[in-house]
Amino acid sequence: MTTSLREIHKFPFPIQKLLGDEALAVNDRLEKGKAPPELTTAECHCRFFVRYMLPCRHIFREHTFGQKLLTEITWQSFQLMFEESGFEIYEHREHIDIAGHGLNEVDQDAEHLRIRFNEISERLRDAYFRILEVGASNKPLNLFAA
Repeated sequence: MTTSLREIHKFPFPIQKLLGDEALAVNDRLEKGKAPPELTTAECHCRFFVRYMLPCRHIFREHTFGQKLLTEITWQSFQLMFEESGFEIYEHREHIDIAGHGLNEVDQDAEHLRIRFNEISERLRDAYFRILEVGASNKPLNLFAA
C-alpha cells in the first residue's frame, strides 16, 4: 500500500482524495465479505472506473490480495492523462475517427454504424448508472438527460 500512496500523491489533490477513498473502500469490501473481483488488467466496468478512468476499489483489492495490477507503468499511464490535459479529460470525451480516409462507401457506412452504436451504448451505460444512483426512490427519471 505504501507504493500506492506514493503514486497517489503524484496526482492533483482532488484526484488524491478520490483515489484515497477508493483505496480505503477495500476494507469495507473485506468486512462485508464480498468476493474478490478477479481482474486481469487495471481496468474495471464499475461506475467509478468508467466515470473517472482511475483505479477503483476493485483494482486496489485485486492488486493488494491477488495479481499486482498497479505496476509503475500502469500508474504512469493514469498520471499521464492529467499531464496532457489536466481536468479537461473529464470535460470532453469523444471518439476520433482518423482511419476513415481511403475507405470505400460500404466500409464508411459500416464505420458510421459502429460509431453510432458506440454513442448509443454510452448513453445506455450512463442511464444505467443514473438508475443506480436514484435507487428505489420515487423520483421520475429522464433516461436521456445529459
